[in-house]
Amino acid sequence: MADDLAGQLAERIVLETWQPARDEFGDDAGAWVMLGSSFGGVMPDGAGTLRAGEAPRSGRRWRVLLRPRAELAGPAALLIRLRWRGQILRVLGVEDDPRVPDRVVLRCEGQTA
Repeated sequence: MADDLAGQLAERIVLETWQPARDEFGDDAGAWVMLGSSFGGVMPDGAGTLRAGEAPRSGRRWRVLLRPRAELAGPAALLIRLRWRGQILRVLGVEDDPRVPDRVVLRCEGQTA
């Protein structure tokens, strides 16, 4: 089963998080900082369809398969974005299935840089 997972993780993905900061005038001077990189699998997640209760969005949806990382646990995972092939993917949700502890699935939406 581990071999099956390894074959799916063929794309280089960079994980970034927002580092808040203020300048001398109190304005937002934060920046995205790199947490690290990982290999993952990136697949389209539907054709831009909405799930129940969601507002319309214009970004394309993606399903990203990764090995578990500490940064992807809990609500802090929603403060992370991914860079993949020159695109930015905003994390919308994390699926962590205890039956398959060697992987985590991120539901993401493409956004402009």
